[in-house]
Amino acid sequence: MPSDGAEPPVFVIDAARGADGETAISVGGELDLANADQLGAAVREGLASGDVTVDLSDLAFMDSAGVRALNAALREADAAGRRLRVRKAMQPSVVQILELTGMMALLDVADDAP
Repeated sequence: MPSDGAEPPVFVIDAARGADGETAISVGGELDLANADQLGAAVREGLASGDVTVDLSDLAFMDSAGVRALNAALREADAAGRRLRVRKAMQPSVVQILELTGMMALLDVADDAP
C-alpha cells in the first residue's frame, strides 16, 4: 500500500454499445489475474453484436493475465469474424508489457478518436 495514504488504483471497466453495433470498452486502474476475466467477458459480449474497440488509456498497470485476456479476445474476434481494436493512447507501462510480450504487433491499434 502506498505510504502517502493514496488508495491503489481500482479496476474499472465500462462498455457502451453504439448505434452501429460496435462496442467501446474502457478499462482503467489495474488489469491483473484478479479481474482479467471481466475484460474477457465484456469483449465476448461486445463481439456478439459487432466489432469492439478497447480503450486502455486509463489503465495504470497490466500483468500477463491482462495480456492473455487480450490474446484470447483477438482469437475470439477472429473466430466470430469481428474486428477487435485497441485505442492508441496507452500508459508507457502498458505499452511496455505489450511490446515485451509481442502482443503489440498482433493488435489492431486504432487512432485515439473513439
